[in-house]
Amino acid sequence: MIKLFEERVDFIESFINNNEITFNVLSNKDETIKIDWNKCSYSKVIINFSGNGLINLLEIGEPNKISVVYNLNDYSRVNHSIASFYCCESKVDYQVNLNEGSEYRGALADFSYGKKEFNFVCNLNKVYAKANWNLASLSTEKDHKTFYVSFYHHARHTYAKMENYGVCEDESSLNFFGTSSIERGAKTSGTHQSAKIMVFDEKCKAKASPILCIDENDVEASHAAVVGQINEDHIFYLTSRGIPEDEAKKLITLGYLNPILNYFDDEKTLEEIKNSIERRF
Repeated sequence: MIKLFEERVDFIESFINNNEITFNVLSNKDETIKIDWNKCSYSKVIINFSGNGLINLLEIGEPNKISVVYNLNDYSRVNHSIASFYCCESKVDYQVNLNEGSEYRGALADFSYGKKEFNFVCNLNKVYAKANWNLASLSTEKDHKTFYVSFYHHARHTYAKMENYGVCEDESSLNFFGTSSIERGAKTSGTHQSAKIMVFDEKCKAKASPILCIDENDVEASHAAVVGQINEDHIFYLTSRGIPEDEAKKLITLGYLNPILNYFDDEKTLEEIKNSIERRF
């Protein structure tokens, strides 16, 4: 289920309790950890991260009916990348808990088929915790995909930013629900979110719903949501230069979604994502 690339982390141990498994990971140097959900038989996975090394956490496969919890202890850092490109029904719940000075960066490249419900909650529990989230999703044919992404600021001097991008085609549906909450006492915190969905066809359905819940004055907060059709001027520009309309739409879609690839370093995974995008067209 879990594979370590290159050198081993300084320390890793695991505990099993019924259908739940817990890993404690300590690393004071940069490491890469890979999780293959297709080889996981547990209903709950917990990983506790400690140390000052940067952990690059890569997930592949399609988790279903599983709960995942990542706890980042003081000043630990995790770059979390999720690659989703299989055809199956998927429902997964993520919870990320950040302590003092910890930093989390998450990225989901979703080019899977079928029905998906993705729930992500990040708790910024202690001062100077930081979180960034990036999502790119392609919904085609009769796909039905819903993403819930939530940030909760429980402490002062915390920062969070989410960016969700999607393309919706054919008779599919794509929904983004973003929540950013700053509690009373979480002074000088900042939270920002944006969601954009490009709609290609009349029968597809798309929704972007950002929510801000602010209970403190001395903070920064913003949100933006755009759901709209492809820019006809862009199509005209490309077709006027001899590019067929279908190819023009493909190029525009790739330009819209390809930036998510910048969050993936593993060459094999990058190639699989690119191939999955090509298959979707």
